[in-house]
Amino acid sequence: MGILLIENACLADLFGTFRGKGYVIVEDGRISRVGEGPVPEIPQATRWDAQGKLLTPALVNAHAHLYSSLARGIFLKTFAPKSFGQILEQLWWKLDRALDAEAVYLSALVGGLAHLHRGVSVIFDHHASPTAILGSLSQIKKALAELGLRGDLCYEVTDRGGPKERDQGIQENIRFAKEERVPGQFSAHFGLHASFTLSDETLAKCREAAESLGLGYHCHLAEGKEDPLDALQKYGMRTVERLDQFGIVQENTVFAHGIQLAQAEVELLAEKKPTVAHNPRSNMNNAVGAAQVERMLGKGIPVALGTDGFGCDLLGELLAARLLAHHAEGNPLALSDDAARKILAQNYTLAEKAFGVPFGRLQEGAAADLVLWDYVPPTPISGGNVLSHLLFANISEGLRPSGVIIAGRIRLKDGQIEDVDEMGILARARQKAQEIWAKV
Repeated sequence: MGILLIENACLADLFGTFRGKGYVIVEDGRISRVGEGPVPEIPQATRWDAQGKLLTPALVNAHAHLYSSLARGIFLKTFAPKSFGQILEQLWWKLDRALDAEAVYLSALVGGLAHLHRGVSVIFDHHASPTAILGSLSQIKKALAELGLRGDLCYEVTDRGGPKERDQGIQENIRFAKEERVPGQFSAHFGLHASFTLSDETLAKCREAAESLGLGYHCHLAEGKEDPLDALQKYGMRTVERLDQFGIVQENTVFAHGIQLAQAEVELLAEKKPTVAHNPRSNMNNAVGAAQVERMLGKGIPVALGTDGFGCDLLGELLAARLLAHHAEGNPLALSDDAARKILAQNYTLAEKAFGVPFGRLQEGAAADLVLWDYVPPTPISGGNVLSHLLFANISEGLRPSGVIIAGRIRLKDGQIEDVDEMGILARARQKAQEIWAKV
């Protein structure tokens, strides 16, 4: 892989560490040295002059749906939902059933390209393709590997399609976890759709399979009212309480959303410490409400940030999380910089657990997942305000990376993705999208 020396950069992480001008040396996929002053002479190193631009750690998406990438612009004549459940039935459950293996692969390529262009190096993906289950995670892995991205993958098990599809979903999670994990690049969770589409029998089967492999779960939790109503009506308990009976509420689990929660459920999450992945823009789009982020953080519940397939702009998502908290709580100080940093830190903690290397810091031994932002600040920048610079530059100027490095490899330079025919991929995707839309 060789040695990479990035010089003449403004160095910052999102937690207060800041150097107005410095260099970073990358070896064997990790940061080997960070410094200021004269740049070391390393004859064999590849040198990259950052020209004073801002260099930060890359971003992590804690909950994504890459399979949604080919839905952009889709028109459905009969789409007139009056609830979240009807959005699922009229759009997403039709779309995922229309996917074949090629569509899964192209969706992951298109979504992966977009993540790279937003400075994201790690994707925790939650996948569904009911008519192309077996081998689907391999298609996603293939696409992400071609782009040089890191991925934590799972297949969402559900009872929606009957016992055969359910068993194939379980089998796909097992197969991928046993055969296709790659240390440092691909890891796995055990995927579940949501409590309201999973029977007790299915949850028991999933628990047996996941525990045998030592896997945590990746599952939607109380996104819409459908989830708690189903749990109360069928089982006489709330959603978190039901999932806890099957050992799913645990530290290694990622729960997406966590909106329709009673106080007792929040207390249970605080006790068991799963990660709740907050997806504010998707939640607003689906009109399902606002997660109690401030309360969860105050209770010590780990909260991370995802996009739920609603784009891949993590910085935009973080600002949306803040604005939604202001609106929902009637408090212009809700979700402060300190709270935002806690959320970002949990994204990096998830990545560290998945890939065995520290993320999110410009320090020796950390993952060499880095972003060189195409940004020259119009006002003074420091460790205390770098996060605000990024958030508001993104909304006002459409912040984009000029460079992305993942595991020490240059994946994007001067805004162009290395070794990838991006225009060719997009042309193939447009053709495939037409085929998919005709089935929906």
